[in-house]
Amino acid sequence: MAKEIEISYYNAFVLYGGYDIGTTDGVSWHVEESRIKGDFNGKSTDYGARAYTTDNEYGIRRRPNAMIYSGIYNSKTKVNNTNQFSIAESITRSVDIASGSIQHLHAEDGNLNVFQQHRVSRALIDKDAIYTAEGLGLTTTGVQVIGQIVPYAGKYGISDNPESFAYFGTRKYFVDRQRGSVIRLSQNGLEPISKYGMNDFFRENLKKLKVPLSSGETEKGKVYGMYDERHGEYVISLQRSNITGGKKTTNNSSATTSENGFITLGFSEDSNGWVSFYSYKPTFGFSMMNEFYTFNTDQLYLHYAENGKYNNFYNSTYNDPSYVSLIMSDAASSTKTFMTVNYEGSTGWRLDRAQAENVNKLGYTNEIQKEEAYKIPENGVTIIGADGIGIEVGFRLKESKYYADLKQKVPYDSTDYNANFNNNTLNTTLGIKGYHLEMDMVYHEPTGNGKKVELFAVSNEIKL
Repeated sequence: MAKEIEISYYNAFVLYGGYDIGTTDGVSWHVEESRIKGDFNGKSTDYGARAYTTDNEYGIRRRPNAMIYSGIYNSKTKVNNTNQFSIAESITRSVDIASGSIQHLHAEDGNLNVFQQHRVSRALIDKDAIYTAEGLGLTTTGVQVIGQIVPYAGKYGISDNPESFAYFGTRKYFVDRQRGSVIRLSQNGLEPISKYGMNDFFRENLKKLKVPLSSGETEKGKVYGMYDERHGEYVISLQRSNITGGKKTTNNSSATTSENGFITLGFSEDSNGWVSFYSYKPTFGFSMMNEFYTFNTDQLYLHYAENGKYNNFYNSTYNDPSYVSLIMSDAASSTKTFMTVNYEGSTGWRLDRAQAENVNKLGYTNEIQKEEAYKIPENGVTIIGADGIGIEVGFRLKESKYYADLKQKVPYDSTDYNANFNNNTLNTTLGIKGYHLEMDMVYHEPTGNGKKVELFAVSNEIKL
């Protein structure tokens, strides 16, 4: 009688499927041998390895010190593999995590500049470096997208302020807040340009971007960087509520103020130094077609426009002042009395501040209080004295030069000229005493389109 026996091997496949009109049920059956060509002890076939597997532990992994790149994009051949990140290929490249996270990438001339918090490096693109037996470096092309990564000499990085980056030609600029420096990266390597007379300024102000605020509010300081191709300047704007120095008017008042929250200044390549402070407060800027544009939120401003308003930025209600801060220090090691202030330039400049360091003069309550002079208005300003006669208190014009006396004010009294000025018994005291004199010259037309003004020279008369 028949008997079914299960065996542990097989030599054929029975395939079910397909449609055959020659069968009763319309379904065909196929029997194929497992041995190729049916040879005795020939090669057999099996299911083979599975091409795809499931990763049950798949998840997000953040690598702040690594880069990843996708497939290629070719507009000519219509190949677009930018959404493909195959883990079967070596598509990642990492840098030393000890130098912090990657904050910015900048490609130029076949190289990739990598800006970390505490280091700047360069990497080869679409090529790699090899070395001869003598140690000489050579480059070779290959399938590797990001080649060898070599750090620049110097322990500088971009901290956590990638918004400070700007470039022109082969020069790149950025701010290293943690080291209190502004850096230029060129063919000569890394160089701190804050050392050109501004070391203390940047050390103190960059520190303010992170110090806790007295109000307890959490506010991240920003350093916006941009390049002005028109004047060849790297312009940076430090912005946080505890930063002062950016003089400007407010939308609620036409008076000259020292608005808290920003300070903007520029570095000139021609002068190789910091040449000016500015009263505009940008959050982004760029150069195009030999023009310089900046933004403040959604407001765009074209600088140096021939028919534009002077000192009026981003549709402000009032115009900002032009101001120049000076330090007069003739015979620096001697105590002296500064008697006058004189200037050559356009009509309308006024003295907004004049201070000399204290030399323990009678009437001053502490040693750090500075001697101050009354402010000097522009040419043509008069006040009415106690006798009803007008007194000219502004700058006077003589031989194409404007001059005025420095009159010492009462300690902690108002520095403005007013009706009580002539009643002040100390207003006849000429000069303020100290080793050096700090002054602010200001020109301000709060309304209107303004006009171009010039200030050629400022001088003073001293007595030792």
